Amino acid sequence: MGDARRVQVTLNAKQYAAVSRIARREGKKLAAVVREAVVQYCVLPEARQRRLEAIDRLYATGTVPAPESLPEWERRYSRLKVGLATDCLHTTEGPGSDEDS
Repeated sequence: MGDARRVQVTLNAKQYAAVSRIARREGKKLAAVVREAVVQYCVLPEARQRRLEAIDRLYATGTVPAPESLPEWERRYSRLKVGLATDCLHTTEGPGSDEDS
């Protein structure tokens, strides 16, 4: 926790009792229970939301036809990896094309 920040929180009696019960039951410090609650309430939902948005973006791209063979896939992947993939996923040339030879 080298980059941790200190936060002071005021709880009412009911909130404090609930957090204290959980801490006692789980054998944890009160602060650990509060940190876990922050993760569950704030951190995880944000991460889930980012993943859902990424999935939405992937679905929005539509379908891409799969290459007909492993060598064709490797050729296309290599082009994408080095940044030479202008429309390589939409080409009509088949396996064995001498385009890259």
